[in-house]
Amino acid sequence: MNKPWQAEYPISADTARSIIHHQFPELCPANVTILGKGFDNTVFGVNGEYVFRFPRRDIAVPLLSTESKLLPALVPVLPLKIPEPVFLGKPEKSFPFPFTGYRLVKGMLPVNESHQARAVSARKLAYFLRALHDFPEEKARALGVLPDSMGRINMQVRKQKLASNIKQLFDAGYTDDAKIAGEYLYHAETVNNNCENQLVHGDIHVRNVILDEKGMLFGIIDWGDVHLGNAAVDISFIYSYFPPDARKEFFSIYGEIDRETEILARFKSVYTLTNLFLYGHDQEDDTLIALARKGLKLSMLD
Repeated sequence: MNKPWQAEYPISADTARSIIHHQFPELCPANVTILGKGFDNTVFGVNGEYVFRFPRRDIAVPLLSTESKLLPALVPVLPLKIPEPVFLGKPEKSFPFPFTGYRLVKGMLPVNESHQARAVSARKLAYFLRALHDFPEEKARALGVLPDSMGRINMQVRKQKLASNIKQLFDAGYTDDAKIAGEYLYHAETVNNNCENQLVHGDIHVRNVILDEKGMLFGIIDWGDVHLGNAAVDISFIYSYFPPDARKEFFSIYGEIDRETEILARFKSVYTLTNLFLYGHDQEDDTLIALARKGLKLSMLD
């Protein structure tokens, strides 16, 4: 199985603790626990108050740098909690990259929220994305944000990768789920990404949203994929997480989108979900597999 999440530069909690002690003695003695291993960063919790992200791949380094410059400007203008960078770490002999520490966005990841909670969350997300997508392009560029260079919603290219993901799901034994995604891919119309220059998060999915104690959207984390691009990249989460009636709540606030944006957003939703499904399988994460399975079914609903 192709594993794009495989670390080029793994780091242990002990190594992270040693580096943090050396560079930020005010955090000593640091209680360091691993929170997760994403595609681009290894994430540690520190003293129950901070989150430190250490790049796992070369490609993540400039992304983390941009994020650290941009987020302080977004904190006061966005209506949901986002990570606020407070510790900017430097490379050391034991780890070759700069890294960043943020104030912890406290809450929980999605699991099995009520229908009512999702409807409220849809409205919250609408206000959040409207504010984010309206952030001035020139100001974002001045803070180091660049246009999409990875073709995140280039359907001509990503359709081939989606087909590969679907085959891997079949091979792993997830036949019914692979059939759902395969049926979608067979009928999916290809449209061009007109490469709009809106500020977008770039990677909103179930592992990057934080809920409050009532199961309602509270924060958006992991901004490593932030870029100037098409709003469809972010709107994709609407199709993977919210039922159709909650989507209506979202669009009544965010504003209606055109047909091409809807096609791109739904495609990105399915593509991301198959990636998460395969990652969950590789990591033996039954919760993530269940969320990806549910998301695939939701993505098929109009």
